[in-house]
Amino acid sequence: MKKKTNDIEEAIGAINKADNILILPHILPDGDTIGSSIALYLALKKIGKHPFILLNEELPYNIQFLPCEYVLSEVDKSLSFDLVISTDCSDLDRLGDRNEYVYREKNSLNIDHHITNTYFADINIVDPKAAATGEIVYFLIKALGVSITKDMATCLYTALSTDTGSFKYDNTSAQTHRIVAGLLEKNVDLNCVTTQIYQNKPLHKVKLLSEVLNTLEFYFNNQLAVLYITEEMMDKVGVKAEDTDGIIEFARDINGVEVGVLLKEMGKDKIKVGFRAKYDVDVSEIASAFHGGGHKKASGCTIHDNMENAKRLVVERMENYL
Repeated sequence: MKKKTNDIEEAIGAINKADNILILPHILPDGDTIGSSIALYLALKKIGKHPFILLNEELPYNIQFLPCEYVLSEVDKSLSFDLVISTDCSDLDRLGDRNEYVYREKNSLNIDHHITNTYFADINIVDPKAAATGEIVYFLIKALGVSITKDMATCLYTALSTDTGSFKYDNTSAQTHRIVAGLLEKNVDLNCVTTQIYQNKPLHKVKLLSEVLNTLEFYFNNQLAVLYITEEMMDKVGVKAEDTDGIIEFARDINGVEVGVLLKEMGKDKIKVGFRAKYDVDVSEIASAFHGGGHKKASGCTIHDNMENAKRLVVERMENYL
C-alpha cells in the first residue's frame, strides 16, 4: 500500500540504502523538473551513488545551458534500480511509458509540489506550499549532508525561477527568496541564466505567436480569454510542442481577464489544455473535471476530442466559475 508521507527522513533512508538510482523527470519537461533532476543527480554522485536520469524527449531550448549531458535518452536494459525517483510528477501519466519503472523496481520516491498529486509511489514527499519541486529538492540535498555546488545552485535557481514566472507568481514565498539568496551566494551566473531562459526566443516561436494571437476569443464579459494552436500552425512555422510554452500568458495578462486558456492540438482528437488564473478562480478544479490537475493558478488537462468540441467543453465548464 502506498503511503502519504512528508517524512524527509524516510526518503533519506531509502536513498542511503540504494546504490543504482533512477531519476525520472516528467514528459514535456520544463525548468523545474530538469533543474531538480540534475541537481539531485549531482548530489547523489557526491555521496557515492550511481544515479541515472532517463528522459527520451528533447529538452526545451531555454534550459539546454544546464549540464544536460547527464540526461540520458536510454539506459542499459539489463540495469536494475534500487530506487526510482520521480521529480515534479503529479501522477504516473506524467511519466509516460517510463512509469513501468515505478511498478517494476524495488522502491519508489515521488518528489512533487502539485496539490493534485496522487501519491503513487512507495514514499511520497509532496508539499503543495513549495513554489517548485526545486524547493523540496534543495532541502533534500541539505538533509543528505551535501554542500551545494555552483552547478547544483544553477539548476535549482532555474527550477525556482521558471516555476514562479521569474518570482512573479504568488506561489513565491519568503522561503523561496531565502533559498534563492543562498543559491546566488554559490556564484550563479545570473545574467547567463536570465538571458538563456527569458531572452533568447527562437524566431519561429515569435512567428507562431503571431499566428496564435489571431485565434483570440473572449467569453463572459471578457473574463475568459481563449487561444488555440493547431498542428497546421506548428507545421507552418516549424515549431515543436515545447515551443508553445509561455504563449498562454498572453491570454491571461490582458486587462480584465480572470482566466486564460490555451488549447493545443497534439494529434487526432487529442487536445492539451492549459489554464492560467489571475485572481480567485481555482483552475486546478476545472482541470480535474477533465482528469487533469496542477496548481490553483496554473493547471492543465487533455481532452480527447476535436478542437471545436474541446473548446466548447472548456467554455461550458468555465461558466460555473465566471
